[in-house]
Amino acid sequence: MATISLRRTKEKSSIGLPPKTVGTCYVDLSPEERQLYDHMEGEAKGVVQNLINNGSLMRNYSTVLSIILRLRQLCDDISLCPPELRSLTTLTSIEDVTDQPELLQKLVAILQDGEDFDCPICISPPRDIIITRCAHIFCRSCILQTLQRTKPSCPLCRGSLTQSDLFNAPPPPEAPDNDGGETKPSTTSSKVTALLSLLMASKQENPNTKSVVFSQFKKMLLLLETPLKAAGFTVLRLDGAMTVKKRTRVISDFGKPELTGPVVLLASLKASGAGINLTAASRIYLFEPWWNPAVEEQAMDRIHRIGQKQEVKMIRMIARNSIEERVLELQQKKKNLANEAFKRRRGKDQREVNIEDVVALMSL
Repeated sequence: MATISLRRTKEKSSIGLPPKTVGTCYVDLSPEERQLYDHMEGEAKGVVQNLINNGSLMRNYSTVLSIILRLRQLCDDISLCPPELRSLTTLTSIEDVTDQPELLQKLVAILQDGEDFDCPICISPPRDIIITRCAHIFCRSCILQTLQRTKPSCPLCRGSLTQSDLFNAPPPPEAPDNDGGETKPSTTSSKVTALLSLLMASKQENPNTKSVVFSQFKKMLLLLETPLKAAGFTVLRLDGAMTVKKRTRVISDFGKPELTGPVVLLASLKASGAGINLTAASRIYLFEPWWNPAVEEQAMDRIHRIGQKQEVKMIRMIARNSIEERVLELQQKKKNLANEAFKRRRGKDQREVNIEDVVALMSL
């Protein structure tokens, strides 16, 4: 690549961007949160270890992702993982989706609540979701193309696959329109309390500071609205469920100079990752870490880019002694791999989380 291209990073650029600092805020979970988290993590380790021992980990790829997702949700707010979704043993019993449609719908709902599930074939968020008989999830177009092979098999578990083994995903429940009201949690989580403290400190430094809070969970964005408004912040929300027209209006309103006072934009990480300008903000809060550091950096560059006049500060919020600390280690591993060379990676290595990653995340 060096012989045919030039690489000019922002660090070497002469456009004169203001400085950017990145910090980490470690949050101690409350006794109630710690007890629930430790219980579920212990159960998760047992489930994953059994899958590894049986050689069936990747055959249960979607199930493993949902287990990891629940642990990450508990680090944010226990209300993201209600009691009916806290049993991990039910998910591991899904062998044939035609026999257990309720469990299947629950699995799909868990995965769709976050933004970190990609189709294992195209490595993108699945479109027009199809579930195989072996309970794996793909884009319709991707899996149909796979079936055109001479001996089609599931890309994850390698089991034989025919078109009769494919099923449409259950439709997601209708999301309420929360523009007129917010989701109200029964208590404020430790992370939300820590975020409020950081925002209040920034408000004292500059009452007109505009901030962006990124989260991967749509429900978390809704949960944050009530405490932020109660603390005197003007709150806007940007997520992937919005129409293009509404997204454009929110971005425009956030950038208006006449919108003074402490303003917070609650933004979905992937929905805000590319193609938008958020230079009106100077503070960034990542409410939870993402597997791939490039996704975080892309979102951060919506604020730290040409047009930014203020120093930019970004803070990662990490639950102490949790899976989130291991996600940070996974990020560093992916950075090291990316820095080796611009080489083409094999399909099995393109997954956000592979077997080695699962072992590391579960601390096995």
